[in-house]
Amino acid sequence: MENLFESSLIKGFIFSAYGELGPQPVYSWPNYFSEKELAQIKKEDQKALVLSLRDVTQISIKNLSLFISDREFSQEEELQNLRYFAVLPYPDFKATSLTYFHYIENKSFDQPVATAFSILVDEYSRSFLYNNINRIKPIVSEFFHKFDLQLQKDYPLQETVEVFFVDLFKRLNEIEKNPSTPITSHRKLKLIFAGLDDSGKTSFLLSVDRKYSKLIGLKPTTGASIKSIEALGATIFLWDLGGQLKFRRKYIDKAEIYLYEADLIFYFIDIRNESRFEESIEYLLSIKKVLGEYNQNTPIVYILSKGDSDILNTGEIKNNIETVKNKLTNITPEEPPELFVTSIFQIFTILRAFSSGISKLSPNRNLINHNLKNFSLKTKTYLTLLLSNDGLVLADFYSPKARKLTKIAESEELINVFEITAPQFAILYKIFSRFKALQEEEAIFKVSESIIFFRKIKVADSEMFILFLIDNEKRKDKIKTKLADFLDQTKDLLLRYIA
Repeated sequence: MENLFESSLIKGFIFSAYGELGPQPVYSWPNYFSEKELAQIKKEDQKALVLSLRDVTQISIKNLSLFISDREFSQEEELQNLRYFAVLPYPDFKATSLTYFHYIENKSFDQPVATAFSILVDEYSRSFLYNNINRIKPIVSEFFHKFDLQLQKDYPLQETVEVFFVDLFKRLNEIEKNPSTPITSHRKLKLIFAGLDDSGKTSFLLSVDRKYSKLIGLKPTTGASIKSIEALGATIFLWDLGGQLKFRRKYIDKAEIYLYEADLIFYFIDIRNESRFEESIEYLLSIKKVLGEYNQNTPIVYILSKGDSDILNTGEIKNNIETVKNKLTNITPEEPPELFVTSIFQIFTILRAFSSGISKLSPNRNLINHNLKNFSLKTKTYLTLLLSNDGLVLADFYSPKARKLTKIAESEELINVFEITAPQFAILYKIFSRFKALQEEEAIFKVSESIIFFRKIKVADSEMFILFLIDNEKRKDKIKTKLADFLDQTKDLLLRYIA
């Protein structure tokens, strides 16, 4: 096993579990050294990862502290369903990992056991993990679906199970030999903005970029317009694909240029133009077919554009939204489509849609949300939003009480937190802008029957904001008491949010 790591980007595996003495390593490759041996090895010019027992124990504690909360779960079934991936930094060892968190059944314990499995690479090679995560995740998930059976009675000796991990390494090494993209020290992402001509793609992008003056006299995009932005430590390339028929055919015929290796697709449908719904769905199906041929599971966010407030509640537009929603549901039976009604005259509608898409690029988002949920339950916060300095929502949580405070009917079906906040999102966005301008650490704003508590936070060199929806101003003291622990727990997840 040691020899396999020498010629690979992958430098080690560490499998940890929460035992009677807390988090501890169960299996570790390469084998760890004593402190005396480690001191001697570090004097030599070593390129391999060398760790002591204290080091692997430190990694185990760090990993499992991200996953385990002191919140009591009422159902064991819920624990069994918790499965997360995250990219984590280990600056002390100049390494980064893709770590898989899940619970296992072990007869030595009454409760399911929390585990963490880390694939370690050099920190400068971490883009390999990000760029290939959608290929790595199913391999690791499938591996543990079978390997967990070996752990039901006890933990077998490392030499007994090494053959399983050798096989896992070989499968991962095949990805390394044929990576999705070249390995660099800087993550680059490809976002596609697709849809028919005049469906609102370019206007959406300009609104995100705050270039409102360019909206007047806007001309159709001819071919593909490509620009890049720097966000959250990564370079994001925005491909605005013109929607005229001749260009749509070109994108499908030359999919290896336009659609291949797309990290995310925003698909636009003009909600006013019912006569082109069928044409739009046909184009969407051709895109999905190409993605299937390339074995790409690219997430798609659906934008129902031109949903201006003056027409949004008319019978015609309501029927159009329902029609499109049903069509999208029929062609994506594996999961409900994530869709947003947007208008260039209400920037918050575009911001919440763009935020949702950007968050899908983060392998850490689900685990951050897991911790944000536990933090919110401890502090009895009804809605929590973690925002970047630009106002992008990085993580979110809402409880059933948020419905009451934001006056959402129980009968209404909700897709995500943005729908919960929709009635007040314009106000929240204005408040956020005001709070940023105040240059204060925290602020309280009263909205209807609820209270919005803003707090400025610092994660390494990045300034972020956290918003809480509460029903009583006194709750802010409890929030402030617990906030430091939450930030300490999640800072590494935020540092490696998408890059």
